[in-house]
Amino acid sequence: MKIKLCLFVLFSLLSINAHSKDYELIKEHSKIAFDVDYMLMTKVEGQIKNFTGTFSLNNNENDLTNIKIVALAESVDTNDGKRDFHLRGHEFFLSATYPNIIFESPGPIKIEPGKKLVIGGYLTMRGVKRPLILEGFYKGKLKDPWGKDNFFFTLSGELDRKTYGISWNKAMDNGGYLIGDTVRISLTVQAQVLGEKTPFSTHMVPTTKGIVERDQLNRGQIKKLSTSTDPKDRERPKKTK
Repeated sequence: MKIKLCLFVLFSLLSINAHSKDYELIKEHSKIAFDVDYMLMTKVEGQIKNFTGTFSLNNNENDLTNIKIVALAESVDTNDGKRDFHLRGHEFFLSATYPNIIFESPGPIKIEPGKKLVIGGYLTMRGVKRPLILEGFYKGKLKDPWGKDNFFFTLSGELDRKTYGISWNKAMDNGGYLIGDTVRISLTVQAQVLGEKTPFSTHMVPTTKGIVERDQLNRGQIKKLSTSTDPKDRERPKKTK
C-alpha cells in the first residue's frame, strides 16, 4: 500500500512538472527585506540586495512547485557600513563560510489571485536547515507594455535567529537586550518566464510625446518637433541638392 501511495505521489509530481513553465524573480522589481527589534523601542531594518529565485507554475497557473530562492549573505544592507560588516562576520551570517541563504519549497501549492497564500518550506542559513512558513498573497498576473506576462506576490514570515546559531547580543542596564531574537522577513516578488525577462533598459525609455516625435522626425514622417526645448533639433535639416 505504501509503495502504491509513493508511486502515485511521484507520478503526480512528474505530471505537474511536465505541464509547467519555469519562472525567475525579476530582481529590479523584487525585494527581500527584514527587520528586528532594537533596544525594545525601535527596530533595525535591512535587505539582502543580491539574490536569485525560481519556481515552476503549471499551465493552469494555479500550482506552484520547485520554489527556490538563493540570497547572498554578503549583500546584506542596513544602511550602515560598520553594522553590515558585523552582520557578515562570524557572530551573524558568517558569510565567508556560508555565503548562501536558501529557501526551498517543493510544493505543489495552490494559488488564486487576491487569495491568501501559505508556502511551507525550509530555510538554510549558516549551514542549519529549519522549517519556515511564508504567508501572503498572490496578487495576480499582468502583461507589461512590452507584451511579457508578469506574476506578483507579497510574502512574510518570522524566524528565531538563535535556532540558526546567531546568538550575539548585549544586555542593557535597565533590563532586556539590545536586539530581539525574532527576525521578521518580507518579500516583494515580480516574476517572468525564465530567460525571457523584459530587458531592464526598456524601462528607462518612457513613451513620451517628445520621444515619439523624435523617432518620427528621424524617419522623415514629420518635419519639425513640437515639444523640443533645444532649438538645434526643432526642425529637420534640409537636404542639400
